[in-house]
Amino acid sequence: MNISADFGITVTDTLRRNGDELAHSMERSSKDLNHQRIRELFPDIDFTSNQGFLAVTGGRHLELGDQIDSTPIIHINEIEAIGEGSMNLSGLNKEDSVIIVSAGSGTACIHAQNGIFTHCSGTGVGGGTVLGLSKLLLDTSDPLEIASLAEKGNKSQVDLILEDVVSGPIGQLPPSTTAVNFGKITKIENGYSKEDIAAGIVNLVGQTAARIATSVAMMFEAKQIVVVGRAPSFNGLRESLEEAASITGFTPHFPQNGEYASALGALLLAEKNPPN
Repeated sequence: MNISADFGITVTDTLRRNGDELAHSMERSSKDLNHQRIRELFPDIDFTSNQGFLAVTGGRHLELGDQIDSTPIIHINEIEAIGEGSMNLSGLNKEDSVIIVSAGSGTACIHAQNGIFTHCSGTGVGGGTVLGLSKLLLDTSDPLEIASLAEKGNKSQVDLILEDVVSGPIGQLPPSTTAVNFGKITKIENGYSKEDIAAGIVNLVGQTAARIATSVAMMFEAKQIVVVGRAPSFNGLRESLEEAASITGFTPHFPQNGEYASALGALLLAEKNPPN
């Protein structure tokens, strides 16, 4: 059986290929990455008799060597894996100029065209930022709790928007556009809730990712933006990203199963160049 693993900072995604079917699973990433960890991730696989390969990407995958028992390990560059998996999931024309936003713990931007993938920008702001700031400000790092709080909150209770600070329009920007993230906090003693803070955190991350992605997209004259990774599972983050991208005329694609784009890309690239 051909299998793959993407060792993310926060989550490890694994895939198993059974004919045309793919089985996905995920676990919290471990600080240890060795053959014992691989056996824990794939308890159903006998690596001595397995007829397929293990494709790996992300994290410190190079430390795993080239073989586990009798099963070959194929190492795939992370940028190539994200690019291949994202384009496969998106269904977009591979000849088009596309910016892929890998929104995980941090955010990476990759330019894709004609099967060539180039890392072109990124930021340390991402899903990990949501968890970290929420731990500091809300005393929780539970993604489900943060998402629930953010959905009930109002980011304009903590953010300064354009209509708060200017008397007229600025270009084509709507009056509800964020002027200063969390800028309202220093100007009021109260009036904002825990839910509003959560909404502000998620909005900050979504807007940052979108503005970097759209700037890169315009620089590369890209036609499309594709967003993958686990961070868009925060509904508020996805909405903020879409809203910020729309200001520059982009409508991002969020392909189904984007959370395991990198693991899929590793599997697909290894299948294109299987071990001898």
